Amino acid sequence: MKYLASGKTANVVFLVTFVLGSLVALLLFNQGVSTYRSQAASHAQQSMQQFVARYDLALQQTIVRNKKLAQAIQSNPQIDTAQLNQFIQLVYPNPQDVAELFWLKSSSQASPIHFSPMQGLVELETELDTYIQPFIARAQKLNNVVVSPILAPQMTQSTHPLFIIVHPVTARPQNSDFGFIISVHRIASLTQALPNELNRTQYAYVLADHERHPFAFPDNKMLADLPNVSLEGQDITHVNVPINIHGHKWHLWVYPTSNHFKSIPLIQYLYLGLALLGCLFVSLFLRYGLKQHRALYLRYLQENNNAKQIESDLLQAQNALQESDKTAKHALSGKTQFMTTLSHQIRTPVNGIIGMTDLCMQTELTLKQQDYLRKIHMSAQHLNGVLVDLSDYALLESGELRLQEHPFSLHEIVDGLYAMLSKDAQDKGLSFNITVPHTVHCDLIGDSRRIKEILLNLCANAIEHTTSGHVHLVINSDTEQPAALANSDYSLRFMVSDTGTGFAQEDIAKLFSRAQPLNQNKNVNGGLALSISQALCKLMGGEIAVSSQLGIGSCFSAHINLKLNNLIITEPEQPKLLSKPQRIVVIDDNPISLTMLEHALTSMGADVQAYQFASDALDALLDGEQPDVILLDWVMPQIGGLAFLTRLQQSDNKITSRILILTAYDASSITRMSQHFPIERILSKPCRNEELFHIIEGPAPAPISVTEESKPRLNGLVVLVAEDNMINQEVICELLAAEGATVIPANDGQHCLDELKRAQHVDIVLMDINMPVMDGLTALKHIRNELAMPDLPVVALTANVFEHDKINYLQQGMNEHLGKPYDRDKIVECILNLTEQPKQ
Repeated sequence: MKYLASGKTANVVFLVTFVLGSLVALLLFNQGVSTYRSQAASHAQQSMQQFVARYDLALQQTIVRNKKLAQAIQSNPQIDTAQLNQFIQLVYPNPQDVAELFWLKSSSQASPIHFSPMQGLVELETELDTYIQPFIARAQKLNNVVVSPILAPQMTQSTHPLFIIVHPVTARPQNSDFGFIISVHRIASLTQALPNELNRTQYAYVLADHERHPFAFPDNKMLADLPNVSLEGQDITHVNVPINIHGHKWHLWVYPTSNHFKSIPLIQYLYLGLALLGCLFVSLFLRYGLKQHRALYLRYLQENNNAKQIESDLLQAQNALQESDKTAKHALSGKTQFMTTLSHQIRTPVNGIIGMTDLCMQTELTLKQQDYLRKIHMSAQHLNGVLVDLSDYALLESGELRLQEHPFSLHEIVDGLYAMLSKDAQDKGLSFNITVPHTVHCDLIGDSRRIKEILLNLCANAIEHTTSGHVHLVINSDTEQPAALANSDYSLRFMVSDTGTGFAQEDIAKLFSRAQPLNQNKNVNGGLALSISQALCKLMGGEIAVSSQLGIGSCFSAHINLKLNNLIITEPEQPKLLSKPQRIVVIDDNPISLTMLEHALTSMGADVQAYQFASDALDALLDGEQPDVILLDWVMPQIGGLAFLTRLQQSDNKITSRILILTAYDASSITRMSQHFPIERILSKPCRNEELFHIIEGPAPAPISVTEESKPRLNGLVVLVAEDNMINQEVICELLAAEGATVIPANDGQHCLDELKRAQHVDIVLMDINMPVMDGLTALKHIRNELAMPDLPVVALTANVFEHDKINYLQQGMNEHLGKPYDRDKIVECILNLTEQPKQ
């Protein structure tokens, strides 16, 4: 391409293009001329063939007419002059067909009868011309038709060349001579067979008789000899056709004249001129295009150099950004690692503080000592909350935080929130209220722990910034009418308003980006908890907005996207019917849940009475006989499950119905609150249809009692605890022993393996991860491989609580993960699940 961009090359290309184009145009012009001449020659050849055919036909017709006239006279020997004239008119309708006609009777001395187109039929007073006599004698001798050669004008004293046809006429039946029909014809009259488009200016026609006397027409004259015409360079050759004239061989010779070819049409020269002009235009256009290409190519080179320079600069900038990104990632990784290590290092002593405090509070203490221990316990729990915030913050920054969605009840979150914050608000003299309108759908699917964390952070922040007045939490929904489909989307909105000090406008923008107190003169829990709450809201498809005025108060509003838990009871694979009819009362404030339960129980064959309000159901139960089963929701407006059972128990009627609780509320909380009521079973939403059927159909078990709940839950189990921190080891051992378990302590992983080898039986191992001599994961591999204990449950009991730590431990072969500080109920529940022991 760069060679085409030079200026000289453009001129050379122009000349070459014009010359080649001109040559092609001339070649096409010559080809067109040749085609034109070839077509003209073909047309002329066809014309000559037509002329020859028509001329031959004219000669033959002349002889035939003479013969017809002779036959007519021969068949009518007594023909008179009028009849003869009529016959002649019929045979020769055109005057030019015959020059003269004679009827000569040889048997009488009558004068010959002469016919001419001008005079008609007359008798001659003189004898026939002498030039006719030889041909009559010859016809008489041969007794046959005689055709004379072409007679020149000087022989016949005529102005035109002639030829004569003598036809003898004999009488019948004697076959004696009767006479002769003599017709004289001008050779020129035969040229009437010539086509109109073939004239003397294009072709020459020569007729030669059997004596080679040539007659040229349309010149209408005799020639001395056949013409010698050179046909070299002509496209049309002569045509020499023999003609049989009653036994004589004549020749008709047609050849082109020198001016035969027409001139080349003007359109051909016009085409040639246009072609040459087009070549010139194309050449000029190509020359212009090449020059433009040269300019564009030079510009391209310049732009390409600039682009390479920019690319080089961008590459350098990209490398710098990559280095910065690596540095930032390294810093973030170091920060995350630092926070992970810090969390682990702090959780271990905090776990010891909380555990030892719990153990101390179970001993005989004075009131003052109990107060001290409670304060220590609260401080340790607060420190643990800070550790949780640090862990969440690290997970959010690293992008490892994942939401754990599950069915839950909004009432459970509200109750827990009120229980945790109401005392703090009361101690400050604040009014703390939570409002949940009855239109809000409380059975939801989402991460209840994170939702509770958001609400706790917002409400705690409002309480800490408020010295007088109130803190009000309103939970509402953007969805006016929940859909009846399970797992349909549901938008929940929170609004926390307070009458605190408020924030300045410049501080509002910093609320979610600062990890230190907003007011440096006060110990106020500031941006870390709010930053975590904002990030959690965004994970749930929402965000937190703030409006505030100094000295008046603040309002934090947030919204999140959840899913409805309308699947209260799952559909059965095959419908089942109760063996005996049962009367069941269903109480649920959620109309969707109420309808689904009524439909499911009716399909089982039960007599169902459904109530949306507990007060209506209570009135019906007090007035009438009790049903077989009462299926009760726990959290309801006006009268909840606990109040319903209390009023029912305080009535004069003794409770004989089987009581089932179907709720999304925490079952353990309900168990503690309903210790004195004969509740048979607590079912969680959603409940399988088969499970509900078997519970109603089967025999009623003994109600849950407080004495059964207080019994040790780990009786008969042997638990091996591997923990290097002696304080934490003592705490967990005391906790398990209090639940009835036999505990084997180990100080590290190697010690754990030794104890497993010595022990006759171990039900489960609680394994710390970071230990001296041998860590927990290495000890786990030895347990699975060397000790051949693949089915022995091993639980990671560690301060490493990040999600990636949990996933890693489970992938390494741990059966479960429990974080520090310890939660007594979770540890017991985990042990019971892994050892397949019935829950007490």
